[in-house]
Amino acid sequence: MQWFARFIVAGALVVALLLFMRVSEAPHSTHHQTDPQLLSALQRQRALYIQLMGMFRQDAPLFSINPQFMDPEHAVDEGRWQQYQQLFSLLSLDGGMRGWGQGGIMFIRSILPVAEGNSKGYVYHPQNPLPIYADLDKAAAQIPINTVAYRKIDDDWYKKPLNSETSY
Repeated sequence: MQWFARFIVAGALVVALLLFMRVSEAPHSTHHQTDPQLLSALQRQRALYIQLMGMFRQDAPLFSINPQFMDPEHAVDEGRWQQYQQLFSLLSLDGGMRGWGQGGIMFIRSILPVAEGNSKGYVYHPQNPLPIYADLDKAAAQIPINTVAYRKIDDDWYKKPLNSETSY
């Protein structure tokens, strides 16, 4: 019977270790940057975002890619995925990027844990998406769940809070 107890304890430790590893793999931040911080980061690193957009468009039918997975799976080879991962790291894109509407691309800058339920990032979109708010930090409490909201940065760039209950 002693071997059975050891087996159970060992199994529990393995399960706990696997759960810990899975949780630690998930990218997430401890807080979101403010609108001015995000806008400043985009201005400083715009060339890298444009480089990412070009890669993403070349790699069609790639729809979504982040440091842990891509959709469709195996849409790019390992070398190309490493290029994406390097740029995600340089740009602090915890959630990577995905296609967004007709010609749009969403860049997910920060992700809070599931209990917080949201993330924040940028959208490059050639058409004016609606609704547009002057300050998303101040408007956050007014934006209903399942509503996509934007703040125009310039040209075709927008800042966007991404609520986990927002439909994509």
